[in-house]
Amino acid sequence: MKSFLSKSLCWLWLLLVSAWPVAAQPAAEFEVANKLFEQGKFADAAAGYERLLTNGPTAALHFNLGNARFKSGQPGRAIYHYHHALRLAPRDPDSRGNLQFARRSLGATVEENLGQHLLRLHTLDEWAWLACGGLGVWFLLLALGEALPARRAAFAGLMKGFGVLACFLTALLGSAHWDRSATRLAVVVVGEAPVRPGPLAESKVAFALRDGAEVTVLDAKDDWLHVRDAGLRAGWVRSDALWRLP
Repeated sequence: MKSFLSKSLCWLWLLLVSAWPVAAQPAAEFEVANKLFEQGKFADAAAGYERLLTNGPTAALHFNLGNARFKSGQPGRAIYHYHHALRLAPRDPDSRGNLQFARRSLGATVEENLGQHLLRLHTLDEWAWLACGGLGVWFLLLALGEALPARRAAFAGLMKGFGVLACFLTALLGSAHWDRSATRLAVVVVGEAPVRPGPLAESKVAFALRDGAEVTVLDAKDDWLHVRDAGLRAGWVRSDALWRLP
């Protein structure tokens, strides 16, 4: 038994030692990219952050990448990454503040109504946990009522209250999911994107969208996206001129 435990501990130690460089490498690369940003080498810093995305996106990584893209004169890509940061950390004031600053630098304002603001305060996973928690407490109270019929009247009001809360949180979860799936956003990432009335290069240009313009994607066909801008103008744009948010 002692020999088996010793071997097991040795294998565990070897696994930890072998995993350490893998875990430490992304952190070291992140610091290198941060130093490049501090030195004013914004394009190099952005390239470093981009490489780190393959290890898994984080709010901090997208936030820093947005800053590097903005300093590099790429407002559209910056706005795209600020959106990503807010998807992962929706209550982060720095990401929200920098997103609004980037928009103002382009002379654009995007207002959220109260309902959208509420639904976007949490990630979908957080809304799911809240809904499951409310339902769990409600079902527990219902089970206690069945198990202790003599005490059921004592916490009948509590059961009703948690029942309403559970239904409300479940409705918010459904609404948040609908908000994210129905609102398909994209950001222009080229200097100027011609918008045409049809998905053909031969179609006459109706108007153009500037770098950083945020649009709603209505439809897709081949290499074209049908979009609508903040001024409710609609048309077709080449898909390589836009980065779509998931």
